[in-house]
Amino acid sequence: MADEHLDVAAWTALLARGGTRIPAAARTRLALDAGRARSAGVPLPAVIDAWLAAGEANDAPVALVGDGVRALCAGYSDGQAEELRRDERERAILLDELLSDVPAEQVQERAARLGVDLSGRRSVIVVGVVAEHVLERLLDAGALAAPRSGTVVGVVSGRVPRGPETAGLGRPSLGIPGIRASYAEAQRALALAQQTGLRGVVPIGDVLPEAIVGHDREALRELVDETLTPLRSTRAGGPQYVETAAVWLQEGLSVAATARALGVHERTIRYRLARIGKLASLDLQHADDRFRLELALRGERLLAEQP
Repeated sequence: MADEHLDVAAWTALLARGGTRIPAAARTRLALDAGRARSAGVPLPAVIDAWLAAGEANDAPVALVGDGVRALCAGYSDGQAEELRRDERERAILLDELLSDVPAEQVQERAARLGVDLSGRRSVIVVGVVAEHVLERLLDAGALAAPRSGTVVGVVSGRVPRGPETAGLGRPSLGIPGIRASYAEAQRALALAQQTGLRGVVPIGDVLPEAIVGHDREALRELVDETLTPLRSTRAGGPQYVETAAVWLQEGLSVAATARALGVHERTIRYRLARIGKLASLDLQHADDRFRLELALRGERLLAEQP
């Protein structure tokens, strides 16, 4: 019964005093009553119905009853907003514990209290900007999400929501240890995506080559210098060779697509590719030499971004 959670006797005394308006202090008390009713799970229509019934029983003026309805609605809304804020804070704490070294049993207990299911396969996405629309996108997809360390982190089950912002995505894994492993992968993927200028959601699998080559910086720098420095020599032709090589590889070795992307004739692209092979001592018909060229291009981006 709604009346069990409502101070109808006090409402009746208030309405019986007469007058045409409800004093400010009384409106505050009504708002608090509505907030407590909200916490007790009483629906707003039931709160309003109880107030209207009390007003009718006391033959209260319309303006007086209207003041009470507005106060009750405002209090109920404030209680709802506070409940949402409290839930957000609790979920943010849960996410922080989930992604740290807090014992799994403690994390599981908090998740159970909040009604959060951590079973099944979960992947973690780390978005490189903190923005309300990013957080809303993840929450709308059912993710456990919150800002964390200058990013927005989401633990996702199933389809991963995508946006234009650069984000790293870990592989889906089982249980709390799996979620923590996926988070580490997502952080690594985001860092590599930012270093190489990638946009959108970048799975860790897409940047594993960069992750591997980045471990030996000296060898990588030597490869970059040996392969790309001859292409940038102004005497030999200039930096357009490096751009042409990068676009050609991105366009799947298509001369026509490369020409369209760069706004030049196909004959120009064929000439440049021949010069690239000669200057860098590469045979671009062979997969091993193309791999060396692409590795040098990716490595240069990594070296430019890393301190």
